[in-house]
Amino acid sequence: MLNNSSNLYKIEWLNLVFKNRNQSYGAYELRLHSNQNTLRALFIAVPLFIMLFAAPMIYKHFNAAQVDVVKPDTMIDLIELPVPVVEKIKPQEKQEMPKAEPVKEKVKMIALPNKPVVVEDAALIDPPTIKDIDMAVIGPVTQSGLENSLIAVPSQGEGNGAVGGNGTGEGTATDNEIYNATTIEVYPEFVGGMKEWTRFIQKHLRYPPMAMDQGKQGKVFVSFVVEKDGSVTNVTVIKGIGYGCDEEALRVISKSPKWKPGRQNGQNVRVKYTMPLGFAINPV
Repeated sequence: MLNNSSNLYKIEWLNLVFKNRNQSYGAYELRLHSNQNTLRALFIAVPLFIMLFAAPMIYKHFNAAQVDVVKPDTMIDLIELPVPVVEKIKPQEKQEMPKAEPVKEKVKMIALPNKPVVVEDAALIDPPTIKDIDMAVIGPVTQSGLENSLIAVPSQGEGNGAVGGNGTGEGTATDNEIYNATTIEVYPEFVGGMKEWTRFIQKHLRYPPMAMDQGKQGKVFVSFVVEKDGSVTNVTVIKGIGYGCDEEALRVISKSPKWKPGRQNGQNVRVKYTMPLGFAINPV
């Protein structure tokens, strides 16, 4: 019997294991020369490892990096320039043109007696002739003046009628300027007042599902123009919060019924309005 403490790679063990077997098989050769193969591999691996470890140090030693000399920064003194004072330009006051007073000219008139009057010891007044009436205006008294002419009084409005004709005296110019709600004489107003406007918003405004899922709250600022006929146009979001709230605000304002239009100088004008629409989630 062989001792159990014997080297398993000794020839005795190999002969015992490969007894009655083909000893020219590769396994027999590997076990027979295992010590030589192990030493050969060790002698090859160790130098390679040392070379790989030392190669960076050798390269760094022979190729030392050159250090660039950094020049000191040039100091620049900053001088504070005085802020120029800009004088506010005062708006020029509108000078009202003096109204042209109508020139009153004396018109030639001929007085016709209504009925005969009995006068004691007074001079009798002869009735006017056809020629006198044709060249004058019938009136209560007789006076001298311009013959057969009418004086045209200037109208306060810009009319299309000719002087002395049948002009309407009403202006035809159109004012398409968009006024600000803070400078208008008569503000636009929703029919029924702000209570009806609030009721309209509460009835039609819907909380977007996306904003509700994300817990998004806030105010969407919307501007729009109240036209001369009271319709609402040019609906625009000035500042929004996203998540579908901006689109919902535009949808509701665009559905608004007609307002009472704003007025300036006695005429209906276009007025720009800005207002916030609030989106808030009520706590349960």
